[in-house]
Amino acid sequence: MAEIKQVRNKKLLPDLRKEGELKKDIVLSTTEKHGVSTGSRLFSHHTLASVRKLSFYHPFFLPDDNLDVILTSTYNHSTERFADKEDLYLQPETIGCETWRRLRNTNDKRPPSRVPMGHPMKRGGITERKSPFSVKLMNSGVHSSQTNPGYSRQPAGGAIFFY
Repeated sequence: MAEIKQVRNKKLLPDLRKEGELKKDIVLSTTEKHGVSTGSRLFSHHTLASVRKLSFYHPFFLPDDNLDVILTSTYNHSTERFADKEDLYLQPETIGCETWRRLRNTNDKRPPSRVPMGHPMKRGGITERKSPFSVKLMNSGVHSSQTNPGYSRQPAGGAIFFY
């Protein structure tokens, strides 16, 4: 599977749907980035930090104290010996792991899904049909097949034919 590519967000507002929710809409004086006055453009353009500081923005996951920060760190005391002091506070998003928090104002660009066999038809159903005669250790009748499934011996000539 191809990796998700992160591309720069060129919109006026960052996408923070995975981090939290806005209780009301942000008032923008313009929806354009070019051809407007400087003050109007600066008032409408928000960064990640400016949206997080808004009073009506409520994050989903917020650490309560220092212990929560240490527990979410990537440090594992069972495997790492003589760790540095900063290893206790190293978070997964700073080393490139996918988490709920966004460090840069980017959008995720997923690669186009590959269509198998060139068309969107999905195949399903039974992939293998097991013969009831191939199951051993069960109560079988006297007429159960003793040959490989699909092969039979002809009474005249003794040759093996595949049907």
